[in-house]
Amino acid sequence: MHVIRLVAAGGPAIGHGHIARAIALGSALVGRGATVELDLLAGTLTPGELSRATAAGLAVLEGGAFTPEADVVVMDVPNPAAEAWRYAPDRLVVFDDRDAFPGRAAVVVQPSQPAWSGPGEAGTVLAGYRYVPIDAAYVERRGMAALTGMSGPGHPRVVVCFGGSDPADVTNRVAGALAATTPSLEVVVGASYHGAFTGGAAALVRDPADLPGRLATADLAIVGAGTMKFEVACLGRPAVLLAVADDQLPVGPPYAATGAAAYLGDGRTISPAAVTAAVEGLLADKVRLEAMGRTAAELVDGRGADRIADAILSSARPVPRRTA
Repeated sequence: MHVIRLVAAGGPAIGHGHIARAIALGSALVGRGATVELDLLAGTLTPGELSRATAAGLAVLEGGAFTPEADVVVMDVPNPAAEAWRYAPDRLVVFDDRDAFPGRAAVVVQPSQPAWSGPGEAGTVLAGYRYVPIDAAYVERRGMAALTGMSGPGHPRVVVCFGGSDPADVTNRVAGALAATTPSLEVVVGASYHGAFTGGAAALVRDPADLPGRLATADLAIVGAGTMKFEVACLGRPAVLLAVADDQLPVGPPYAATGAAAYLGDGRTISPAAVTAAVEGLLADKVRLEAMGRTAAELVDGRGADRIADAILSSARPVPRRTA
């Protein structure tokens, strides 16, 4: 039985996308018989994340602990180079969304771009949207709702969610304007959100356990250009993307170019009126919404964690361990 160490990071400034991916990948590895440890290099798990990690069979460790005896170490952090030197390259798997990893690794995963162009070396490169780890709760709800007509007669249902923290409070500046023109607007914020939402009559929900179901039945999702765009895509939902952090700026445009979403730019600086106009235009174009939803579901099929887990275990070698 292989021992796999997942090293992830999260928090208000980082977001929780790295943690979500680690839990999804860990679940796939446990399902294949591996012993999986989750080590948080920074931040803490939210109650929901801890519940999902425990239910998936992951052993949650104290952050920053260094144990060289794992058969494979998977780094999913903003700057993997800062910690990857601790581990043998032939046992190292690195997520490199920024194409910036300069070292050597057995496997590099680039799920946010069609190809990897980092300066480092990798025995195997897994690049493209086929390799996005998606939480099982989203995968289970694929096809839950039809592509159109979900909200029935009246106003289309729009869900706004910019992740677990939204440190720049894009929620407040964008959703507040949308609330005035979008009657069936639901605004979702994460457990680490500390903004000052003043969206008037819009419904505000904090860290709901049923977020996958809420998104699955939305006519349109307005989300960040990070991990959440893939979760929405797995559900087959059309989406409007706004970058809410610097690392989302380069990945939003190529993803939108596939036709799976509309990318509007930097949510921290864009005019709220421009977002409102774009949303109104999309909601009036049912044909485009249908096409976006179909493309999104084809692009992100929810099997990314399985593909990565298979690649990891196919090349993993047990570390000799001391016996008493």
